[in-house]
Amino acid sequence: SYTPQGNPGIEVYQINGTQPASLLYSLKNTNASFYTFNQDQSFLYAASEDMDSKALVNAYQKNKEGKFEFINSAGSMGSAPCYVAFRNKSKTVYSANYMGGSMSVFKTSNGKLLPASQLIQYKGSSIHPERQQGPHAHMIAIAPDESYLLVTDLGSDKIYQHTIKEDGLVNENYNPIAITAGNGPRHIVFTPKGNRAYLINELSGAIDVFDIENKKFTKIQTITSDTTTLSKTKGSADIHLSPNGKWLISSNRVSSNDLAIFKVGAKGLLSPVGHQTVATRPRNFSFDPSGNFVYVASQDDNKVQIFSFNSSTGKLTNTNNDIKVMSPVCLKFIPRNPR
Repeated sequence: SYTPQGNPGIEVYQINGTQPASLLYSLKNTNASFYTFNQDQSFLYAASEDMDSKALVNAYQKNKEGKFEFINSAGSMGSAPCYVAFRNKSKTVYSANYMGGSMSVFKTSNGKLLPASQLIQYKGSSIHPERQQGPHAHMIAIAPDESYLLVTDLGSDKIYQHTIKEDGLVNENYNPIAITAGNGPRHIVFTPKGNRAYLINELSGAIDVFDIENKKFTKIQTITSDTTTLSKTKGSADIHLSPNGKWLISSNRVSSNDLAIFKVGAKGLLSPVGHQTVATRPRNFSFDPSGNFVYVASQDDNKVQIFSFNSSTGKLTNTNNDIKVMSPVCLKFIPRNPR
């Protein structure tokens, strides 16, 4: 969560979609805008979305009791880190720095973050007079085979495709994938086989669907997520496929404050099913591992809503078991104590 009122940043809850959640413990992490795990979830890496020298990536290790403990921090080398990703093959951490318009690459040693080994500084702008005056790296998506990664640049209407080297460093000669001017690409999700990807555009409220063959992206569909008619009030945020791959959901903020639900066709094309109203500013959401529940982080209403999900119809139903959290912005699931 963001921490404007002194809340800890990371809070760990025991959950059951049909029962109220209970707080287990918390971790002090300023503006924990996003976090991720290594493959066996023994290490946690979290951003501290701040400016200049206060912009950090933090590492935590799970102890014998199954609780995460702080290990160390490393400077992100770019302001406002808003996304972190982990590559299992090389045990490498990547940070997307929104205000810095850059990506940082960190090697690790026994889970500990080493100082940034690489900083990729992007350049460019686009047509939105306020949001696109310069580059704004928003997300890093690692391909399922971990051979390349994507960086979405909301400020330049580009997706940067970097080949990943064996040691986790990236090829600085990236392939820029152009997005429609003014769209503002934000988050992108791969199918498990890596043959297709779905992009949510923050400023236009549209979803772009791409076929991927030999690492080449071809757009095959654009469909509306945010149905608000006024462009100034659009603000799409997050996008996820259901665990069974048959459904896709995206979140819309600012005025819509809803989830858009789509059926995924045999060739990956999307068909709209409907919208589910949620609390204010759903910046982030997630299916639980079973696919039976969807948890929605509503940043401005200071709560996480829990919806049951019907995998046959796509219908969401509010369980009314809200979790009260200040400014929630990232949700992740872990087994109770898998070690």
